[in-house]
Amino acid sequence: MNSLYAKRFGTGICLALLFFLAAGCPSSLSPNVSLTSGLVYGLGYVKDEATDSGYSLRELPFDLLQPTDGPASGRPAVLMIHGGSFVKGTRTDEDLVTVADGLATKGYVCFLIDYRVDPDEPPPVSSWNLDAEETKDIEIPSLGAVRAAFVDAKTAMRHIRANSEIYGIDPDRIAVWGESAGAFAALATGLTNPDEFSDDGQDFPVPAENNPGVDPKPAVIIDCWGSAAFTSDAFDSSDPPIMIFHGTYDTTVPVFDALRIKDRCDSFGIPYRSYLIPGAGHGCWEEEYEDKDLTTLTLDFLAEFMP
Repeated sequence: MNSLYAKRFGTGICLALLFFLAAGCPSSLSPNVSLTSGLVYGLGYVKDEATDSGYSLRELPFDLLQPTDGPASGRPAVLMIHGGSFVKGTRTDEDLVTVADGLATKGYVCFLIDYRVDPDEPPPVSSWNLDAEETKDIEIPSLGAVRAAFVDAKTAMRHIRANSEIYGIDPDRIAVWGESAGAFAALATGLTNPDEFSDDGQDFPVPAENNPGVDPKPAVIIDCWGSAAFTSDAFDSSDPPIMIFHGTYDTTVPVFDALRIKDRCDSFGIPYRSYLIPGAGHGCWEEEYEDKDLTTLTLDFLAEFMP
């Protein structure tokens, strides 16, 4: 049994049974979708003046949405990461949950995570070679918060893959889906090498609960109004397929960031599907592309590249 679950639920509880005991089914969810909330996928360092080091480990939570019908094993999974400019945001965001519900009702197991943000004061970044041109228009609170989000996203991927049998999912069919800041993290998870963003720095040992050594690479990436500005040098021909969903009038993350991702994909032969929404701004949850909404386009993309 994963030690994080043992800590939270007690060593004598079977996780498979837990899903049925703890699963809720709020009225806002589809009848065939259950919710288990307040689970833990790893630990992350945050500022803590009460300790000698100035930092302590905090649990990183997630909610699980899964179909109650269909097979109990070998199911596809989607790691879903909220936005919030690396300052705020939550896994319980109504729009995010709505998309997750739409995926879960079609058979996908969805993991909605929270990650460390700037108010948590994660460890600062000592050095990070960034493309000044690509990052000049991106407003961020601190590089430490950006890096912590990337680390946490990879930690979540490792947790899902390490516990794939418990969750009844196929470890080779795990997608990462992100919106805004969450899409930055999703792209970092899928584009960078497994050992990058694996820890908070040499002064912060990786907890065993974070499943070090497990491959965090997803099968596909879904990027909703995000950017690879912080990982622009990470693209290569082995990268997973990418879905791009972006408004052309986005003033928070300019559409040029989406075009740069397309250009990188073309340069390296990475399969992708691009949906640029004319006139749409940032956070275009309710916009459609050729009469298809975001959930439908995501399902089409997953069916094509993660069947």
